Amino acid sequence: MARYLAVIVLGVLLANTAMAFSDPTRPADPVLYFGNGNSRGGWALQSIIFSNDRRIAIINGQRVKEGGRIGSARVARIENSHVVLKTRGRTLKLRLHPDLVKTRP
Repeated sequence: MARYLAVIVLGVLLANTAMAFSDPTRPADPVLYFGNGNSRGGWALQSIIFSNDRRIAIINGQRVKEGGRIGSARVARIENSHVVLKTRGRTLKLRLHPDLVKTRP
């Protein structure tokens, strides 16, 4: 009986240890690679999803559409390689790094 109890306790302890490991298939946090801001008011363009029926940008880890807001700025336009923001009477153009722009073959 004591052996069975020891095996059960050992199994529970090993299961808890296994749960502490991170999932290797989980996508990486983009903020780790691209940062959470830049010199233009703290906005960092991380990704653009651009097609005929939708235009979405990831700025500072937040998903925004044309006309949406990110902080004090309004997203005026989303293109395939840049996003135009309007804030406090200024127009800012956030560009993707050229290595990040994917095109169709």
